[in-house]
Amino acid sequence: MPIALLLIIGALLSAFLFYSMMKSAESGSLIMVILLAIAISIVALVIGQAIKFQQFKKL
Repeated sequence: MPIALLLIIGALLSAFLFYSMMKSAESGSLIMVILLAIAISIVALVIGQAIKFQQFKKL
């Protein structure tokens, strides 16, 4: 999968999760805000690892 496609998918998924986190914050659900923040972090880590793996694969 090309790096640009990974970045686009990661950005869209992070934007959706961030939007959901803000909606949860407005409704006052602290647990959902914490869980969604963790989910955003996991998405960022997975995308970063996938990009790193592709860079090593090219070498």
